[in-house]
Amino acid sequence: MSAFGLLNPAGAIALALLVALMALHLWQRPRRTIPVTTLFLWARLPSAPPERRRFRPTALFWLRLAAAAMLIAGLVRPYVEREAAPLDTRSLLLVLDVSASMQTRERGGTRFEIARQRAADALGTLTPNDSVMVVTADNHTHILERWTSDHTRVRRRLETIGPLDTPTNLTPALTLALSEAEARPATRVVVLTDVPLEETGMAPDALASVDYVQIGTTDDNVAIASVTIDVPPFRDAAPTSATVVVRNYAARSHRVVLGAHIDGEAWGWHTLTLEPHAAEHVTLVDPPRDGVLVLELDAKDALAVDNRAVAWVSRGAPLDLLLVSDSRTLTATFAEVVAAIVGSKVEIMSREEYERGEPAGRRVALFDGFVPTRVPPAVNALYVAPPPGSAVCPSAEIIGEAAVIDWVDHPTLSGLRDLQAIVTERTSQLGTPTWGSAIIHAAANGQSFPFLIAGERGSRRLACLAGDLAGPLASSDRLPLLMLTLNVLRWLTEPYDGAPRVIETGVAALAGPGPRAPVAGPDQGTGLLVIGDPPVFLARRAGVYRVGPAGGARRVLANFLDDRESDIGRHQTTIQLAESPMAPARAPAKPREVGWWLYLLGAGFLIAEWATWRRLGGEA
Repeated sequence: MSAFGLLNPAGAIALALLVALMALHLWQRPRRTIPVTTLFLWARLPSAPPERRRFRPTALFWLRLAAAAMLIAGLVRPYVEREAAPLDTRSLLLVLDVSASMQTRERGGTRFEIARQRAADALGTLTPNDSVMVVTADNHTHILERWTSDHTRVRRRLETIGPLDTPTNLTPALTLALSEAEARPATRVVVLTDVPLEETGMAPDALASVDYVQIGTTDDNVAIASVTIDVPPFRDAAPTSATVVVRNYAARSHRVVLGAHIDGEAWGWHTLTLEPHAAEHVTLVDPPRDGVLVLELDAKDALAVDNRAVAWVSRGAPLDLLLVSDSRTLTATFAEVVAAIVGSKVEIMSREEYERGEPAGRRVALFDGFVPTRVPPAVNALYVAPPPGSAVCPSAEIIGEAAVIDWVDHPTLSGLRDLQAIVTERTSQLGTPTWGSAIIHAAANGQSFPFLIAGERGSRRLACLAGDLAGPLASSDRLPLLMLTLNVLRWLTEPYDGAPRVIETGVAALAGPGPRAPVAGPDQGTGLLVIGDPPVFLARRAGVYRVGPAGGARRVLANFLDDRESDIGRHQTTIQLAESPMAPARAPAKPREVGWWLYLLGAGFLIAEWATWRRLGGEA
């Protein structure tokens, strides 16, 4: 079949020239000169009205009309487009799930091994000229191979990859695959995952054009679901403890053994009997030492990655506080609080006294209502209600009443509940600096802003608190703000040197100061990435890493703790084939213009018109 069209429809305006041609032919009819001997006979004739001129087209008119019509037709640039013949090539786009649950052992191997074999089978159906693209999906989407006809290379790349210790987020990968298939004719999309079709986050209609293979049948898994380290504030009489939640995701009971050791020294062994879909809480007390806590679960289940977790155990340190404030109420409150904490002490100074000369030897400082120009490099600092113009704690303005609306998990909030009860009467509208991240958000005047910022800068920890501490903090309505302040001071008091960074796999976390390149750890080179500006850690495998050169390396503890990913239960392997067969690919059709032929015809008519005019003796 053929299609016709115009590339310059606006050129049809030139059709007005045809009307002008007809008018000229009508009103400028040709005249002939006839010599006569006398005019006296015509003078005697009575006058009569002129006859109405009739339209009598001549050969010259038709030739001129044909020439003009051909030139106008060429001006609108008509084209003919024939349907392209089918090509003998196809395309295959593989979406491969590489999340942690794909490590689950099934009868035919792990789920990922089964998926990789199905991918190889799909490659075997292609011809040498067919193109392949491979996309992997865990918590992020990665393009493993862009469009290529080198099938051997694709097979080698598939053999070199494996599932990671990260959660699953299929939606971005599926969106990318569908957009690629829409832009490239004759593309078959094959999705290989253990996520049920209804849990992809995509509408069923959107996935009707893909081959969706959901792999897995077993639910046999027991996991360490969470680890909570409870460190007593400022080395109180209560001991440090660890609470471990062990969960059974299987439909049968499990008998497991949980072991714990800190830097190789045993902390205890616990034998647990877990009923189907039940959980047990194990509390470990009196740690033998400070260090990296390693928890291992002997479960003999189908998924091993969630049978191990790491954490940092520290017994804390006494509060040695420098309070710089001009508020008598605040200084009196902190004097009473610190006096009640065994082994802690506080030194109180006014702002004027501090600016004359800051004292040395303090571990933590609280600056109330101002940001000093000089702070000793070894001092961790909390800036409360910083004024506008500060480079350390950027603040736009001082506003009125504000209330906490949202927060994220962070050590500064350990053990705190009901943060939404925090309301302040005078608040600094903070911005987020490059050295820290917003832990708590508050709202005022219809807009939200950071309420607590915490992070690391240089060799020390810093925090910015937006709320003013003026007024009686010991009152019931102000007590949540006081507890938050003490919690931040506890975090600032913890020993900084040697304290590892604890992160979750698949979740970006600010890297903070110090060396940036990982030098040791699981799956060196891909297990822990440092990306972005400001730099962030992104762990793709769980374990203990050392970041930086030997002798000055800092440890990073990466945990895989994901309840959704550990729930590996699937009813059966499900295969959904595309509802409509793959249409054959066609070469892109190119319109073929015929305007030049019309111009040639128009030129031919002009030549014929000129020859006719000459033959008639030059008479129009």
